[in-house]
Amino acid sequence: MSAVTSWIGEQARFHSLALVVWCLFLIAGLAIVDDYSVTWDTGNQRFIAIYALNYILHDDQTMLQKDADRFYGAAFELPLLLLTERVLGLEDLRHVYLARYVLTHLFFLIGGFCCYLLALRLSGDRLVALLVMLLFLLSPRLYAHSFFNSKDPAFASAFVMALLFASRAFDKDSVGNYRGCGAMAGLLVNLRIMGAVLFAVVLVFQAWAWFRAEGPAARRRAMTTIGVFALWGGLVLFISLPYLWSDPAGRLAEMVAVLANHPAIHVREVFRGELFSSDALPWDYMLRWFAISQPPVTLLLGLLGLGLVVRGVVRRGAGAKPGVGGELRFGVLLAACFALPLVAFVLLRPNAYHGWRHFYFLHGPFCLLATFALMGLRQLAVRGLRKRWVGGAAGALTMAGLGAAALEMAQIHPHQHLYFNFLVDRKTPERLWTRYTMDYYRLTKRQSYEYLLRQTPAGARQFIRDPSRDPGFYLMHRGTTRWRDSLPFDPFPPVLHRIKVYNNTMSIVATPDLARVDPAAAEAYRALHQTATAGAPAARAGGYEVYLHGKRLAWVKEACEPGALRREFLLALYPANAYRLPDYRRKRGYWPIWKRGYWTIHVRGVRVDGKCLGAARLPDFALARARLRQSAPGGRWWEVEVPL
Repeated sequence: MSAVTSWIGEQARFHSLALVVWCLFLIAGLAIVDDYSVTWDTGNQRFIAIYALNYILHDDQTMLQKDADRFYGAAFELPLLLLTERVLGLEDLRHVYLARYVLTHLFFLIGGFCCYLLALRLSGDRLVALLVMLLFLLSPRLYAHSFFNSKDPAFASAFVMALLFASRAFDKDSVGNYRGCGAMAGLLVNLRIMGAVLFAVVLVFQAWAWFRAEGPAARRRAMTTIGVFALWGGLVLFISLPYLWSDPAGRLAEMVAVLANHPAIHVREVFRGELFSSDALPWDYMLRWFAISQPPVTLLLGLLGLGLVVRGVVRRGAGAKPGVGGELRFGVLLAACFALPLVAFVLLRPNAYHGWRHFYFLHGPFCLLATFALMGLRQLAVRGLRKRWVGGAAGALTMAGLGAAALEMAQIHPHQHLYFNFLVDRKTPERLWTRYTMDYYRLTKRQSYEYLLRQTPAGARQFIRDPSRDPGFYLMHRGTTRWRDSLPFDPFPPVLHRIKVYNNTMSIVATPDLARVDPAAAEAYRALHQTATAGAPAARAGGYEVYLHGKRLAWVKEACEPGALRREFLLALYPANAYRLPDYRRKRGYWPIWKRGYWTIHVRGVRVDGKCLGAARLPDFALARARLRQSAPGGRWWEVEVPL
């Protein structure tokens, strides 16, 4: 272990420019950490460590066995818990979560510096290594996730650290280095089962070294390193994952089976304008997500580096030993770590969701593959006049691409987790959210709550605690599960505040109280009420009257008692022609949200002269019928068919 520690100290000697850049990232992260909201997953991650610690200290598996997240290792969560709540003694959850965000981001930055060290070993060029570190850190989605997501970016950083240990082991080929490499591989499997990818690839490379070894002594040495690597990997995995302690073989098999294709998680994913179940995604789901959410400069350099590695293998084979100036064998390992998980996804179609966040660990190998592209460009820049011009121009474009990525991250702050590159339409209003899943962590709600607190602090605080008690506001958010209907394209209640990213509305604050809006807008709602309710109602039920007027359907309740506007109102539309359904729904025979045949729109109303009024614009295509449902006091529902 002392050899590993001394090597890390040797590698971390002052690389002034890289260290200055790294410190600037650290300062920026500390300055903006409070801008990121708490997600619905933050508490779950903390409880992983709480239950594991309870088992370690008190031999109590009760909560651990009941926890749905018991299959996830606590190798990162447990240190977070100990540092924030035991060492620092934090008790207020706000301070606990803020400290967790700082430490998670710090770990991400350390992963970026490990990228620098590894790229320096590959290229021997500090400028190339610095650019690779910037490619890793200037990934908008990973950067934002590195604050509030203690799973995926942490695993991505640990993956780079394990690659650094693997590079050292390949270079020195000693038992001690393979011991450290195995330990890191074991921790990787603890953090995510996909850590087995690196474990398997290193074993394959060791087996290849054994096969090519000349003489019994060399083969015995190769076999020893294989055994040491596998033994330490398994030992560290067992020690760091308390869930395995009582039944290592059985629980490891259960862990692999569950995490490889989690049976308890089936969410709806918006992809290319269609809604898919997370266990029935198209083959190109992960490939496309990776392509559309990486900065163009990263995507271009990574693909170029991958191509250069493949060309090198075709020309020379993969037998070269690692060495400064061109590490083809290690390039093959990087290519394998990047490509094999994607190939496995295409072939096996595991349960996946939320874009490519479970594959964020591919970002490190991909950026390191860019090292080979940058090395080639540097070589061009020091050769003949024409090549020097090409190399210089490519270098300038690389710097410009990194600058553009940093600028866009600043422009959409703190919503970098919603980043898309030029491969998708980001300009057409309200289009992007209909094509791809966006704010599944619901982080844009924070700005809506902050708006409420600024406007009416006392009422807003009551609303935040229990929205059903204060009818003065609606907070509407566009998430994954409700998709098209979670936030109507043109919300009926007056909108007071709107959060937009890439010209797409993600969260709004609306009001049912016309006294909060300007007189002209209030008068427009009164006129709409008179127009929409002209003539006889199309249906009556539960004290509500339903009217049809042109392409708008309106509902009115004369006695607008408290809470009437907040009861869930559902509108189910049946198309006259089944071919109006999307292809993937036509086969199944129902609209996206409700499996009973509903296309559901959640409608919120306004209070007009003592009456409750709600309205929804109907689709342009012909409808056969509509069904309306409204919650009633006592948990009952009224339901009525509306002829169209």
